Amino acid sequence: MKETLILEIPVFHPDYKEEGKYGVRNTRGKRLKEVLEKCSEGYCMYCYSRVRVDRKLFAHLEHAIEKTNSPKLAECIPNIGLACPACNQIFKKIGEKKRALPKGIIQQFEEKCEREQREKPCTEPCTALKNLQNEYHKMPESEIILQPIGKSGDETGNALTVQYDVLKLEFQPANHTYKYSEKEKKFIETHIRRFRLNDPEYRTRQLYEFIKAVIDNEGRLPQYEYNNLVVEEFYRQISDKTEEEILKICECIYCSIFLKI
Repeated sequence: MKETLILEIPVFHPDYKEEGKYGVRNTRGKRLKEVLEKCSEGYCMYCYSRVRVDRKLFAHLEHAIEKTNSPKLAECIPNIGLACPACNQIFKKIGEKKRALPKGIIQQFEEKCEREQREKPCTEPCTALKNLQNEYHKMPESEIILQPIGKSGDETGNALTVQYDVLKLEFQPANHTYKYSEKEKKFIETHIRRFRLNDPEYRTRQLYEFIKAVIDNEGRLPQYEYNNLVVEEFYRQISDKTEEEILKICECIYCSIFLKI
């Protein structure tokens, strides 16, 4: 049962097909949303809540390094992720002015970006963008695991990402998969606080609903669209087990955790 109690949240890797096919407006914007939605399985890349409801996509194209820093970032495809309105318009905007990059850094980025774009497609993060990201993370209030660029730890080199602890009903640094330094753990914990992942007002209740449904159905897995990636990952962990095993796991979790809420 131990493997079902820590859920690893996957890293998002968009599968871009063609150079010049994607953008932020009109048809190219629609294509970009499609590829980002596919790689995130229809969830916000920051809070993991479902962004497609009843055939309507409630998601924004979100610029990881804010486009206010440079016009070149506005159409920089590797710099654009998919986020729900709350994460894009509220939580990520906190401290945005403090993260504004110095003009000298931006100038270096734009000059190097021009040279690199002539040599390779811009659907992959170029050296100029990677260097800019490093500078970005030196700014105040920049402890954000930018999507879909991702972030590696400066000390261990491990991917900074999160896991969900079922027993504690909380998001945490992915200590089950990676070994992090204390500085890297604090970075991830700050990211978790920014997007209110564990706040009582915002924390997901979808796993509770799913487990209760499994118990009510005597171990049969409910077939519907899950509203949070946490449930998707839990489903994957138990889907290869028998109905008896699934029921036992869910009853143990329900009795140990949810009856105490």
